[in-house]
Amino acid sequence: MLTRPRTRRGFTLIELLVVIAIIAVLIALLLPAVQQARESARRTQCKNNLKQFGLALHNYHDTYNLLTGFSTGSGTPAANGFRTRLSGFVALLPYIDQAPLYAQIWSDGQVPWTGGGYWSQKLPANVCPTDSGTSAPGGGTFGKRNYVFCGGDGTVGTGDNGGSSTPIIVPTRGMFGALSFINLSACNDGTSNTIAMAEAVAPIGSSSLGMVAATTGTGTPAACQALYNSGTRTYPGGGYTGDTSRGYRWGDGAAYFSAFTTAVPPNSANCFSGGADHWNSGFYTASSMHTGGVQVLMMDGSVRFISENISSGNLAATPPTLSTGGQSPYGVWGALGSRIGGEVVGDF
Repeated sequence: MLTRPRTRRGFTLIELLVVIAIIAVLIALLLPAVQQARESARRTQCKNNLKQFGLALHNYHDTYNLLTGFSTGSGTPAANGFRTRLSGFVALLPYIDQAPLYAQIWSDGQVPWTGGGYWSQKLPANVCPTDSGTSAPGGGTFGKRNYVFCGGDGTVGTGDNGGSSTPIIVPTRGMFGALSFINLSACNDGTSNTIAMAEAVAPIGSSSLGMVAATTGTGTPAACQALYNSGTRTYPGGGYTGDTSRGYRWGDGAAYFSAFTTAVPPNSANCFSGGADHWNSGFYTASSMHTGGVQVLMMDGSVRFISENISSGNLAATPPTLSTGGQSPYGVWGALGSRIGGEVVGDF
């Protein structure tokens, strides 16, 4: 008896479309998990960088019994060559395996705003991989840096140590000042309750997160925040684009580049409290591209994640000074930035 050959039945068009749809759904479900894993790895690298700086700070302190300032240096400020506006990161180079670069900088004596050479290098320890900024909205070819020193809970400045004929010492209520060097015994509030360093975004646009508002003379954190749209993370009035932008000059010790304070909440506005220039004082805050907050290095060497919604107290209050002392008016965030507030800080 003859039998008919069995024929193979292929996919119908509908079945093929169903398979493609299932694959698309699986990819859509998998992609966020992959992106989350990548961000977790990048955030861990940022955390490790801060830990390395914590070790560097304590090794520096063990050597000199003092901490570096956020701005340091030597020489006659107004003379050609070296000035007293080097970033505190320069002082820490030997403690993060960059001793040859440290020696070269001191040998050459070039000011950090000349650009080119080592001042334009992107040192791995200085960069958080979550940050996507690659070029300064304000121009300039200077090396990127995503970490800044804590200068207390008010405004912070440098004085014109790039042009003054006499070095200008600017102490703060924080652990770091301009040409102001203290030791750990000055941390009255305790090293586990006082911030040493934090992340800071290198902005990607002329009005984006990390920029400093172009408006000058804001006297309170509330006035500063009013210049910033937290929803779009932009300055409707534009950001300051003179010379180069915050986050893009790793060797410069001006507070604009190297410091932050805990007056304005994290991931919000940066503003000048004086005129619009790099050496002027301002409300410069911590920021990051991590969702919901920033990572900070505490003076005890631990790294904590701080929510951008942390208690920030009365933002309309006048910024405290060394002479007024006392508790910070800016809530838990302000208390963490001050070494001499005397506040009792709970969980944060």
